[in-house]
Amino acid sequence: MTEEQIFTGLRAFLLNVLADDVEVFQGQDNNVPMPTRENFVVMTASARQQLSQTVHTYDPEEGEKEISRSTSMHFQLDTYGPNASDNVQVITTLFRDAYGVDFLRPFGLAPLFCDDGAQMPLVTGEKQYLQRWTMRGVLQTNLAVTLPAEFADNLITTLVEVT
Repeated sequence: MTEEQIFTGLRAFLLNVLADDVEVFQGQDNNVPMPTRENFVVMTASARQQLSQTVHTYDPEEGEKEISRSTSMHFQLDTYGPNASDNVQVITTLFRDAYGVDFLRPFGLAPLFCDDGAQMPLVTGEKQYLQRWTMRGVLQTNLAVTLPAEFADNLITTLVEVT
């Protein structure tokens, strides 16, 4: 699972639970202007944390081995616009509910926890306040690396008498 796949699942969840007029995109792009929509959400990765030791799985027919580990993906959501507070409320409520678990399962993700969000107003280049609420959340996923592997499919043994 890549970071892009994780954000695809998170974005699908946000688009599903928020109003149709809310734009959702991944942050930290250079030379990109603010969206034209009034209400929008910026997703930003903030940390990864190993939750378990590695697990090895072997597939002799494919000649591969997979090394995986359970990992938590920490992210920050910045909600902007007049509905920023309400949007954070919707996100945190449904992220903590079985609804979030069921929605994110097909993406290989599980919500672990999130905070309640906080107001973090932003002053624009035009010296105007823009409503912004920020929240942090954590998803769990299993990240895996697949490598080629060699396997023996038969073994020849002989007995040697020792005197």
